[in-house]
Amino acid sequence: MGKSSPSPPPAPDPVKTAQAQAAANREASIASQEMSMVNQITPYGNMAYEQTGTSENNNPTYTATQTLSPEQQGLLDIENQVKQQYGDTANTQLANVSAKLSQPVDYTSLGAAPTANEATRTATRDSMLARMQPQMDQRRASLDTSLANQGFVVGSQGYNNAIDEANRSQNDMYLAADTQAGNEMARMYGLELSARNSAINEIMQQRNQPLNELSAMMAGAQVQGPQFVNAPNAQVAPTDIMGATYGSANIANQNYQTQMASGNSNRQGLYSLLGAGAQAGAYAWGASDRRLKQNISQIGALRNGLPVYKFQYVWGGPEVIGLMADEVKVLHPHAVQSFSGYDAVNYVEAVK
Repeated sequence: MGKSSPSPPPAPDPVKTAQAQAAANREASIASQEMSMVNQITPYGNMAYEQTGTSENNNPTYTATQTLSPEQQGLLDIENQVKQQYGDTANTQLANVSAKLSQPVDYTSLGAAPTANEATRTATRDSMLARMQPQMDQRRASLDTSLANQGFVVGSQGYNNAIDEANRSQNDMYLAADTQAGNEMARMYGLELSARNSAINEIMQQRNQPLNELSAMMAGAQVQGPQFVNAPNAQVAPTDIMGATYGSANIANQNYQTQMASGNSNRQGLYSLLGAGAQAGAYAWGASDRRLKQNISQIGALRNGLPVYKFQYVWGGPEVIGLMADEVKVLHPHAVQSFSGYDAVNYVEAVK
């Protein structure tokens, strides 16, 4: 290689490429938004989009305006008027309601709450026993007479059996009277409680009625709002400027590599130069500018002390072994030459 060697292609400017990609993304986003803003017309009203300005970043801003049909707009106007009149009336009535509500609910006029009255049960039982006692006394007297006529003596087994049976019958009547007295007490308690609850409900109704009237005043005709269909969510993909730029750069670099490899076909590869030293008469230049390399790591050193690295070129390709032009320039300045702004190394001279 020499003066006739091709110049390496310039690397893409990452800043300009990123700016171009950002501009393409912005235009695609604006196009997607505009395609999704579909004006709609329904029997109840319309919705229209309009660009009304730009943002601080110079992006367009839009306004969506909904318009009712004349019939629905008329209903809305009537509803607003009615609500206004209801509101005025309610506001006037509110002072009276407020005065009434400022007073706590008072149940004192109803007296004490009813309770299960034991006196009622006792009175009922006594009344029932009073009616039954003459009959029970008459039955006992008849039993005594009957036993005597049958010859049963007081204290005898037969007499005692007959008296026990009569006593059990009398006790059953007492228990029945207690049960009926309890039922009567519960009935009376239920009647008193029901009457009190009815009175409480009436008091609360009188208290709540003004509130219900105010609430009713705030209700009116309902306007039928327009129902809009779901607009399509259009998406416009931005142009892949970054991919196209760097892809083109990679192709150019691959072509450059092919041309460089073709020019170096008359010499041994870099592995032989580094392993066996320079061959007499061989004169080869290699692209060794550090700016053209990536993934750099040192793997050894030559006998003259120059570090040996493995790396890849920025345009891709397999891993390569070589030197760095800036380090060679310190030891053998004459072994470094610039091509199109990038340094190349004469490996024959560099390895001495």
